[in-house]
Amino acid sequence: MFSQFCIIQKITLLPMLSFKTFTDQWSKKVTRKAFSIKMLYAFVYPFSSGIVIYAGLMTFSVVVTNITGLLPQIARDLYEGQLNTAGSIFLWLFAFFFGGFFAGFCVEREKLRKWRYLHLLPLLVVMTLFILVGMSSEITGLHPVTFPSMVLFSIGFQNAMVSLTTSSLIKASQMTGVVNELGVDIAEIFHSEGEKRRLIQREALLRLIVMCSFLAGAMFSVAVFPALQTKIFFVPAGIIAGVIVHDIWRF
Repeated sequence: MFSQFCIIQKITLLPMLSFKTFTDQWSKKVTRKAFSIKMLYAFVYPFSSGIVIYAGLMTFSVVVTNITGLLPQIARDLYEGQLNTAGSIFLWLFAFFFGGFFAGFCVEREKLRKWRYLHLLPLLVVMTLFILVGMSSEITGLHPVTFPSMVLFSIGFQNAMVSLTTSSLIKASQMTGVVNELGVDIAEIFHSEGEKRRLIQREALLRLIVMCSFLAGAMFSVAVFPALQTKIFFVPAGIIAGVIVHDIWRF
């Protein structure tokens, strides 16, 4: 009688156990897929940013990610009465801000409205801007702040996209925070264990990939810029085009 009861209990629990096993495996599969996508973006966007930042410095004499440094410049120019210069720098700040806003708005609107490919709109805009900046040596009659503003908008966008796709874990072009947070992660690894430790190790790996990718992009830009000049901006345009194709295929 007891053995029959055990058999009945075992048969009853089998569907529950198999369902739990299935859900655990599915959860791990989804987690691995999400992590692989984060790794892809952690490589692609920082590499593009490394190219753009060095090329922007050489072309426009502006470090397009040094937003912290631009604010004291505005303060100095306002104090000295150089309103035109202060206005130009403020326009750069707004371009960086609007790049992040545009990316975030499209991604969040896509989630709410279920508009499947809405997040591709800012990607198309940024790709177009990089192409225009690449043609800047052949385009005349525009205000000198126009092309640096395009670059700052694009960098602000890339930062926002990486932040959104990695749950604010990493940034594409601001290495100060990435290096600092990597140090914190490594310290936490020594004081954690189990699943928490594995999670921190993954985060540290992502940040390390970002740093290496950014450095690789900058080195590529250093090597190629003398030959291509402003046409080097066609390279990040091509990278963004690849991201668009990937996202269409993935969705």
